[in-house]
Amino acid sequence: MQRDKKSKQTNDNKSIVKYVTLWKGHRISLRSLLVICLLAFTFILYSGSLSHEFLIGWDDGEYITNPDVIHYGEAGSSSVFKNFYLGMYQPLAVLTFIVNYHISGDHAIGFILTNLLLHLFNTLLVYKLMMRWFKRFEPAFLVALLFALHPMHVEGVAWISTRSSLLYSLFFLAGLIQYEKYINNPKTGNYLLTLMWALLSLLSKSMAATFPLVLLLVDYLHQRKFSTRLILEKLPFLILSVIFGIVAIKASASFGHITVLEQDYPIMERLTLIAYGISFYLVKLIIPVNLSAIYAFPAAADGSIPGWAYTPVIALVVFIAVIWHSHEKRRLFIFGGLFFLLSISMVLPLFWSRIFITADRYTYIPYLGLFMIVASLLVSLWDKRDSFERSTVNMLYAASGLVFILFVATTFNRIKVWHNTPSLLTNVIEKRRSDADMAHGYFYLGNYYDTKGNDEEAIKYYNLALSRNPHYLLALNNRGILKGKHMDPGAVSDFDEAVTLKPDYAEAYYNRGVAYYQLQQPERACADWQEASRLGFKQANAIISQYCFKNTLPDFNHTTQ
Repeated sequence: MQRDKKSKQTNDNKSIVKYVTLWKGHRISLRSLLVICLLAFTFILYSGSLSHEFLIGWDDGEYITNPDVIHYGEAGSSSVFKNFYLGMYQPLAVLTFIVNYHISGDHAIGFILTNLLLHLFNTLLVYKLMMRWFKRFEPAFLVALLFALHPMHVEGVAWISTRSSLLYSLFFLAGLIQYEKYINNPKTGNYLLTLMWALLSLLSKSMAATFPLVLLLVDYLHQRKFSTRLILEKLPFLILSVIFGIVAIKASASFGHITVLEQDYPIMERLTLIAYGISFYLVKLIIPVNLSAIYAFPAAADGSIPGWAYTPVIALVVFIAVIWHSHEKRRLFIFGGLFFLLSISMVLPLFWSRIFITADRYTYIPYLGLFMIVASLLVSLWDKRDSFERSTVNMLYAASGLVFILFVATTFNRIKVWHNTPSLLTNVIEKRRSDADMAHGYFYLGNYYDTKGNDEEAIKYYNLALSRNPHYLLALNNRGILKGKHMDPGAVSDFDEAVTLKPDYAEAYYNRGVAYYQLQQPERACADWQEASRLGFKQANAIISQYCFKNTLPDFNHTTQ
């Protein structure tokens, strides 16, 4: 029976290795033609993004106005490798922005086209890697198809600022393919090339720090014998990952990206948040609906996580059960599950985390492990199709076609959402996922209109943000700045509330000092500036020495965050 099954799979595999005759007698394998069609379809699907704008107020503007990008080379080209950008160390990604800017200037199409081409190339690498892992076309193609078209990957392609995700993935995938070559032919050259791809990936984004752990998983998949040599092979990769991990923490801390969750959640609830984050990604894998650019942390009421945050954990239990009962596919399923967990571990809400609890773009590489499990299950059904009734087979075909259409339609609609900042943030607000999400959406819309010089609209959206979250410190601070700009005494009230909520909020003390000075109360202004200085706000030192011992009124022109 086992021999018959193997023979059947071999015949199925050979049946698809056919050739198609093109023009003038040129032939191409059906496999290659299908891959080319997938890449062409993906390009057409995403081509609508080529008319999109820079997302001002949503990171894109920070790159196209950065002196390192605009005036590259004038202050020394090494500055790109010395600086942090938006709380990340991503010199290679910034270098690609420099190339884009000097080719197409401040036109978004060149930036977006580069993202799309990187996504297509990554899709091709995924297919090649899966052919090495599955040694069979059908599951390899299915994984590449899911990777290319899944709605959760739209953010990573349509948003210019996620260039680092696309670039690190390119080198990450190239490194895994090179490691496969090293396993089959353990020459020094193959090993060093693998190390080079790992380094390039780390120079693109810190998520590549999981690369040595993934290499150990690949050893497990190939059943390589565990030995000291196997561990020593990974040591240079591990050293690089530790170094870049430290740099990543320093970069995030410098930008204020790191939040100490211990301040808001006790240890057990932080573990629950990790389970929630994992479960969220598992649910969106199968049901990618209600997607958003913002997934805020669940607001802790009386020190407790709201009940709704526990519901997705059911998906985690189901996921573990599927792997446990996978029987003959257990090694592959364990590999896929651990690939997902390890490669996404750096962005799970551990002791430190970024502003939002989850993000679609984080799944770009990690979902490969889950795609492998899904593809394996689907191919198993395909192999057993002769044992089903014809009506059942037709129903499975229809269901598969419907799911494909729904996924493509969801991706198409999701691409349109990323057209510009107002369309993106309005979509967040209209989803009404939670008050926290809506507050963030209103806040960033306020920032957008502030950068446009529309103070009235900016204040309106800061008001709406505070209506959803009265304790939103940045909204209080930014609204206070704009009120102070128009000599509104209400500015002081906003800063009063901010420092009451966060007594060590140095910038709020500084800005309240500005508001006091503008209201002809220099003594109070100097007291606040001195407190801001004591709390480490360096900008306060210069203003104290310049204005606290003079009668000259300074001309303040501060912008919001």
